[in-house]
Parts: sequence; structure tokens; C-alpha cells
Amino acid sequence: LLPSKPVLLSGAFGGPFVIFTCTPLRNALTLGAQDRHSGVIKLLRKVFRGGPQAGWTGGFAPAIVACPQFLALGPVYHTLNGTLRRNLFPSSEGGGHAFLPSLMACAGAAVCETCLTYGSQSRNAQMAYNNSMVLFSSVEEGARVRLKLNKMTRVWGPGAGPAYFRNMISIASVRAISPSVRERVQLPGVGDSTKAVLCDMSCSVMVSTITAPLHQLFNFMVTTPQAGSLPRRERWNLAIGFLKQQYLVPRQREDLMMPQEYTWRISKIAFRDFVMRTSYVTAVFTMYMAIERTLVGFMRR
Repeated sequence: LLPSKPVLLSGAFGGPFVIFTCTPLRNALTLGAQDRHSGVIKLLRKVFRGGPQAGWTGGFAPAIVACPQFLALGPVYHTLNGTLRRNLFPSSEGGGHAFLPSLMACAGAAVCETCLTYGSQSRNAQMAYNNSMVLFSSVEEGARVRLKLNKMTRVWGPGAGPAYFRNMISIASVRAISPSVRERVQLPGVGDSTKAVLCDMSCSVMVSTITAPLHQLFNFMVTTPQAGSLPRRERWNLAIGFLKQQYLVPRQREDLMMPQEYTWRISKIAFRDFVMRTSYVTAVFTMYMAIERTLVGFMRR
């Protein structure tokens, strides 16, 4: 269950490096949760308000946690998967990939990842918001409240639910869905390792249609000052209201005093968030795999 030495080194050094390097993309996503008007380029410009270094605001917190995150999740998943196959699905033990125990193991590993990363990721989002939306805001002074930063050790809070489901689906895309796809898809002339990478990346991009809204809901909840003090029912209504406003096209109102209703048509913002989430996932995945392959090749010499 312990990772090999190249994988261990990739997780210990490559994971934090990749997560920190991709901070500007992650921060642009955060700003997009509070900005339904700016496009991708404009959000990236806002990220760098205050100079080039501003793009990496808050990046150290998730980078520090990335080391145990990258190292622990693999063993946690494999332990849960093996235990489930032995005790609940004995007929699948010793065979090929078993989708259901793998999916259940992903759900368990996601609990570990969410508790491990909630504090650092929410702190990163809050720091990015404070820098771009408060310190360098174009609206009048006092119109936006500076957020109190979460502690890195915090394991749960507003937005943790969407973060959990985002993590579960992301893990399942690589651990549960991708192996099933690899068993059923034939790619002539493509080696097993290349096929695995292509399937992993394709499945990660595919599930971004679901994980992008969940990720943005997480960002919205941790950067909305009143979210933490609301009762559960009102917090739920706040989350539903965000998803409607962000991703559905509003109906025209004859009377402005009437509540806003929404159609089932998808808004342009949904495509923007999907592009940014896909870009972030692809960048992290590609860079990490390149580091891992380099270390594996170097240590085999």
C-alpha cells in the first residue's frame, strides 16, 4: 500500500510545486464565483491586481497541504477498496476492476481529502477575494467586507459539502470511471501507460461539467461573509440561489417587484466556469504526471 519511491518524491515535492504554480488559475475561479460579468481574461487580470506576485496570493496554504494530500489519498483509497472487496464484495477479489467497491472507496477517500484541504483551500480563496475584490476593488469603499481568514487546521465549515462532492467525483473519475473505460476501449498502437493517462485526463475533463459548479459553489460560500452565520435552511437557499443566478438564464419580468424566475437554459457563465475548471485540472494533472514520469525514468537508470 505504500507508494514507490518515485511516487513518494512526486507527492512530496511535485504536488506542492504544481499546486502553488497553478494558484493564478485557482484564484481566477474564486473571483468568478463572485463575478458573473467578467470573462476568463478579465478575471485573470483581476487576479494580478497589485502586481505579478498578487497572482499567487494565498498559494502557500494549499501548497503546504498538497504534500500529505498527494501522499495519503492513494493509500487511503487502496485500503478502503481492498477492505470493501474482501468483506462486502468477495466475488470481485482477485479479479479485474470492480466499479462499485471502487466508487465506495472514492467516497471514503473524499472525506479524508475534504477534511485535509478545507482549511487551506478556503483560506486561499478568502485571501484572493480580499486582494482582488476588497483591497483593489473599483466599488466605493466599504461596499465589500474584508473576509476573516479560516485557519488552515479547520476541517469543516460553509462550503464543505460542495467541496466533498467535488472531491468524490474527481477521485472517482480517475479511480472508478477511468479503469472501466480502459477495459472497454481499444486504442491501437497506444501503450498501456499512455492509454491510462489519456483515459484519466478525458474522464477528469468529462466530470468537470459537474465539478465546476460544485467548485464555484464552494468558492462562493467561503467568500460570502454572511454564509457562516446563517441557519442551515437559509444557507441552503443561499446556495440554490447562487446556482440559479450563476448558471441559468433569467426570465423576463413584467413586474420588477415580482421574484426573479429562471429558465432551464444554461448561461454563458457555465461555459466560462467549465473552461477555467478544465484548464486548472488539465494543468495540474499534466504537470504532475510529467514530474512523476521524469522521476520514474531517472530512478530506473
